[in-house]
Amino acid sequence: MENLNLTLLVCLAVPLSMTLILFKGYSRMLCGFLLSGMFVCVLSGEINGLVSNISNFDMQSIAVNIAPLVEEITKAIPIIFIAFLIKPSKQRIAECALTVGIGFATLENISILINSGVVSFGYAFIRAIGAGMMHGICTLAVGLAMHKVVEKEIVFFTGTLSALSVAMIYHSIYNMLITSKHMVIGALLPIATFAVITAASMIQMKIAKNP
Repeated sequence: MENLNLTLLVCLAVPLSMTLILFKGYSRMLCGFLLSGMFVCVLSGEINGLVSNISNFDMQSIAVNIAPLVEEITKAIPIIFIAFLIKPSKQRIAECALTVGIGFATLENISILINSGVVSFGYAFIRAIGAGMMHGICTLAVGLAMHKVVEKEIVFFTGTLSALSVAMIYHSIYNMLITSKHMVIGALLPIATFAVITAASMIQMKIAKNP
């Protein structure tokens, strides 16, 4: 069987690429980052597969120990690119980073569901909510951290490493839970995290409007 991830990337990327021609400005940028998220999903899948082939790790070990490391580094590539070369505002880098995570999660979810064969709607829903939010939260955290690295001129290596470490640990905890008997807790973790982030953002906006 041919590479499924690559086939899915072509099927999704070709029609989405039309937006790069028709859209302009910031809308085009967001579509570009959505596509970059799908691309790095294929890249990380190839790296994970290579590690699996040359090592004695089982699938659980790959999911908990290797995949978070590989995936968070590859997802950070377009985020670091925009942070240092374009230097957007905090809001824009957060939106672009979140879009990278959404693009990654979209392709990954489709691939996993196809490989799983016949799955229940409940499993598909949990997978979509859990993985979608998890990847989005991780890239969002890295994006906000990279904005601080650029804005405050924090040392690049320590700032970047700290952001990636947080994302990797969170990703690893999610994978450990979602592949165990505690799947429901794993799915609820990103939902709870996203709710806290949303609440904190709303409070911050209210404070900014009413100093």
